[in-house]
Amino acid sequence: MAEQPHLPLFEDWSPQMGIADCGDSDWTPPRRTTCGKLPIHPGAMGIQFGQSVFEGCRAFWNGADPARLFRIDEHYSRLVTSCERLRMPVPPEQLFVEAVANQLQDATSWSSPFPSDTLYIRPVVFGQDDHVMPIPSARTTFVVLTAPLRLFPREPLVLFAEREFSRAAKGGLGHAKTSANYAHQYLPTWRAKEAGCDAVLWLDAETHERIEEASTMNIFMVIGEELVTPSLQDTILPGITRRSVITLARERHGLKVVERPITLTEVAEAIEDGTLTEAFTASTALQIRSIARIVDRERNIDFPQETPWMDRLRRDLDAIQRGEADDEWGWITEVPVL
Repeated sequence: MAEQPHLPLFEDWSPQMGIADCGDSDWTPPRRTTCGKLPIHPGAMGIQFGQSVFEGCRAFWNGADPARLFRIDEHYSRLVTSCERLRMPVPPEQLFVEAVANQLQDATSWSSPFPSDTLYIRPVVFGQDDHVMPIPSARTTFVVLTAPLRLFPREPLVLFAEREFSRAAKGGLGHAKTSANYAHQYLPTWRAKEAGCDAVLWLDAETHERIEEASTMNIFMVIGEELVTPSLQDTILPGITRRSVITLARERHGLKVVERPITLTEVAEAIEDGTLTEAFTASTALQIRSIARIVDRERNIDFPQETPWMDRLRRDLDAIQRGEADDEWGWITEVPVL
C-alpha cells in the first residue's frame, strides 16, 4: 500500500468493539456491540486512580486469504504482567484471543472509516469499582477496539533528549503497559514539538544520561559489528517489535545483538569516530523508523543517513507479517475474515 503522508494515520475506531466484564473473578463471554460510550462511574478506579492497562497489536489482511495476527500470545503475556502489576483481574487467554479474533473476522473492521490492509488492535482493561480511596477493583471491564491504519510516513525521526522529566524510575511502572506510562508524556512531548522535534528521547531518571526509550518506541543502534539496544529493566517496556528485531538480526542474519546500557556521551563519541553507523526505533504502532538527529540542549547529534541493516530488518519483518515470507518462528495466527 502506497504511503499517504498527507492523510492521518488514524481517523476513527472500527464500527464494532468487543467487550467482557468481570465480577468476583468470573468473566462473561466476550460479546460485540456498537463501538461507543460505556456507562462508568466518574469515581471508578480506572478513571480516578488510573487502574487501567492496555495492549497495542497489529493484524494484516490482503483481502483474500485469512487475516494474519502478529504475536498475539506475546501481547497476552505482557497484558498479564501489566494486570498483575496493578492488581487487576486478568481476562483468560481464550477469552482474550476470541475477542480479538471476533474483531478481525468482521470485514467492516477493515473498511471503516477507510479501507486498509493493516488493522491496529487495542485491548483495554480498566477497573469499574468506585471509591474515595485507591482500592483494587473487583469489577473490571475488558474492551477490544480496532482501527484501520494508514502507513506512517517513514521520514527519519528527530528526537528531543529530555533531561528534566523522566519516563520511569526503578521500582515503578516502566515495564508495564499502563495508562499512567502514557499520560505523563503530554508535557515533555509538547516541549519536544516546541523544539522542532518529532518525539522525546527518554533518559534514565537517576543520571539523565543513559538512553532508555524514544517516546513509545524501543531504540537500536549499529555500533561496529554489533546491533546494540538498551538492556531491559523495570524502567523499559519489553516491546514485541523489539523482540522480533532481535530474533531476525540474530537468527536470520547472524548479527551480534548486545543488550546493554548506552549513554548519550557514547553515542556522540561513536558517531564522531565513525563506529556508529545506524540508529532506529521499533514499535507496534510506528513499526521501524530511522533516527536522523538527537537534539540535546545546545548540541545536535546527527546520525548517518544510510541504514542498510534497518532496511533489511524492516523488509524481513514486513514480509513475515504480510505472508510474503515463511513464518519460521510461528509468530502468525491466521483468522478467517467473513
